[in-house]
Amino acid sequence: MAQNGVSMRAGEFRESVPSGVCRAVLSIVTLALVTGCTLIPEPGPDRDAEGAVTAEAETDAFSIEVGDCISDPGVSSVTDITVLPCDELHDFEAFAATEMPDGDYPGAPAAITAASEFCAREFTGYVGVEYDASVLEMLYFYPVEESWNTANDREILCFVAEPGETPVTGSLRNARR
Repeated sequence: MAQNGVSMRAGEFRESVPSGVCRAVLSIVTLALVTGCTLIPEPGPDRDAEGAVTAEAETDAFSIEVGDCISDPGVSSVTDITVLPCDELHDFEAFAATEMPDGDYPGAPAAITAASEFCAREFTGYVGVEYDASVLEMLYFYPVEESWNTANDREILCFVAEPGETPVTGSLRNARR
């Protein structure tokens, strides 16, 4: 969540690996609380009755919902992600979300594995073809230790993108490629 008094930074870890393993990973990496400040969530983007984003808006990573389309967040702050209607040119589309179980932070390798496995399973139902057979790219946000401990962040959020993260207009739901 975007919060007053909270500094959020996004890091990026991209890995080029064989098919069957996530081709790219986005990581939400740092939350640093400023002493004495309250946490006030900012409103998310405007949505229609079906929940679709109706206009471009700056939001935070925690306001992104399945079906939302975003511009490439790169390594900017996770409080400054551009969400926009999917019929406008965008880089990524959120296709699945889940929460990791409570408890101690499992470590980055375990969080990455959990995100990769969950997103690969969910990919088929959204895109219409198994991830290993697809030309599309899969990316994800996953919690890191700082956000796990300071913001109770357990969310894994999966994204699909065109090859090479080429901007696209329209949804990749049922793209079947």
